[in-house]
Amino acid sequence: MRPEFPWLWKVVESRRLLWLLGLTFALIVTFQYIELPNTISSLFSSTKIPFSRNSTSLSRQSQHHNNNLAPAMAPSFPQKNATSVDDSGGGDDEEVEVDKIFDSSGNATAPTVSPSHVKENATAPVASSEPPAALPLVKGNATAPAVSAKPPAALPTLNSSPVIENVTAPVASAKPPASLPSLNRSPVKENATSQVHDQNSTKTAVPVVRFVPDVKEYVKRPDSGVMSISEMSKQLRRNRISHNRLAKKPKWVTKPDMELLQAKYEIENAPIDDKDPLLYAPLYRNVSMFKRSYELMEKMLKVYVYKEGEKPIMHSPILRGIYASEGWFMKLIESNNNKFVTKDASKAHLFYLPFSSRMLEVTLYVQDSHSHRNLIQYLKDYIDFISVKYPFWNRTSGADHFLAACHDWAPSETRKHFTESIRALCNSDVKEGFVFGKDTSLPETFVRDPKKPLSNIGGKSASQRPTLAFFAGKPDHGYLRPILLSYWGNNKDPDLKIFGKLPRTKGNKNYLQFMKTSKYCICAKGFEVNSPRVVEAIFYDCVPVIISDNFVPPFFEVLNWESFALFVAEKDIPNLKKILMSVSERRYRQMQMRVKRVQKHFLWHVKPEKYDMFHMILHSVWFNRVFQISV
Repeated sequence: MRPEFPWLWKVVESRRLLWLLGLTFALIVTFQYIELPNTISSLFSSTKIPFSRNSTSLSRQSQHHNNNLAPAMAPSFPQKNATSVDDSGGGDDEEVEVDKIFDSSGNATAPTVSPSHVKENATAPVASSEPPAALPLVKGNATAPAVSAKPPAALPTLNSSPVIENVTAPVASAKPPASLPSLNRSPVKENATSQVHDQNSTKTAVPVVRFVPDVKEYVKRPDSGVMSISEMSKQLRRNRISHNRLAKKPKWVTKPDMELLQAKYEIENAPIDDKDPLLYAPLYRNVSMFKRSYELMEKMLKVYVYKEGEKPIMHSPILRGIYASEGWFMKLIESNNNKFVTKDASKAHLFYLPFSSRMLEVTLYVQDSHSHRNLIQYLKDYIDFISVKYPFWNRTSGADHFLAACHDWAPSETRKHFTESIRALCNSDVKEGFVFGKDTSLPETFVRDPKKPLSNIGGKSASQRPTLAFFAGKPDHGYLRPILLSYWGNNKDPDLKIFGKLPRTKGNKNYLQFMKTSKYCICAKGFEVNSPRVVEAIFYDCVPVIISDNFVPPFFEVLNWESFALFVAEKDIPNLKKILMSVSERRYRQMQMRVKRVQKHFLWHVKPEKYDMFHMILHSVWFNRVFQISV
């Protein structure tokens, strides 16, 4: 019997068919889910892995594979506290760090680099300009490709205490080859090889990753940021003790090493001798140790001077001006009749690197570039060259090598590639990486006439010095001098003659006359902590008043500076006159007498004399090496 409404029957039949199809599909899906869970899950999700025996095993294997893969594929970065070189000359450390290697699920992710900029001056290998490929993630039942356990050649792994063995400089022949650092470098643009990562930008820049070796930390600075002279003395003693425990041993021991150990024993056990008429005991930390050390230096020290290197940066001493110290030392040690120099390197206790930091700047610095990268690279190339040609650098990682550099930029230019070497620096700033017990403070001297370096020496007696204190210098050099002038300049006090730059006169007589007739000579820092006024004051029998926080005075490991000089903290400039007036007349005369006695250590002679500047610089290097030696 046909229904009265045929259209209604068709609707019912269609719905019945749809329900039947739906039920069939549901049964199929349920069956597949129970029997083949990975297959069905792959239809709906590529990330969620169901908890079953097989899938759990796969997940663990995948995670384990990624963990093993990460060290091989991810580049090594310096730690956050690693020391690095600021090529802008500002001395601020910048660091790169890996913010994240693994996410919360254990999957490897591409590293994030911070902070917002990367050093220009670093010279180690540079990462590819393209973003590194992301580490593979295991999804579902996919199999990750096999990866070699070795890191790729483009991403070298750092050692915390690297020894330079396989450097890139070519092997030298008897002649210095063309691979020595070239002076005809094209100017290096400041941003040529570095890119900035702006954390506030929506675009992700590709950072240039520099590899910086770990640097041994010797100095823990006070929280105040200012290290007093007494704190420096304590730090020197601590470093002497800690270095004996932490010093890196040479790869093999030589006869000179054993001689240094013997010298160390004799110096530490020197008999008390404070009656030497040439050595006034209060001037020294320990006059007996100094005397014995100096005697042993004269008796046994041998220095090998590298002949490699092009002029004018190498072997070209500057003998005039405020950078003359490095030049005079180079000239005298390279002279033919120097008894300390040996041509047989196997007998050498020390190795001298004969470069001029001043000529390095004059020759290679690109004006207004604010970048020292090419200067640092030049020095690195030179080290690479001699470390391939000779075994001496690699034997000790440069610990028995030394340099003398007086330019303001020398600390930053030598900080990275001379971490173990002894650096004699004019800019001896605690905050610029000066290492007590290893580095030594080089006196900055202003030589006006190289033919007569001792002209106009001396000054008036203590009773003929009517001016309490004197200073003159460019007021725009650094932040400190404007403060000094604002408190004491423009004749605000008749007892203190504090000026900007004095009018130029023949022979600079006004300046010299003030120094010769003042009780105290103010040695205020300029752009850097060092100043030639310290040596000038001693030169003219004037008691130095050093206003320069964190400045390590010359020959600090030997001399007792507080016996003949005053140190005034920068924050105490408003109390300068009060501090000077608090020194009794008897105390002042004692200090002035000691200035005259210590003067011989700060004089250049055309032919070196006992205890003069040349011998004192050499002794400081020798003394530090003796107390660094470890076999």
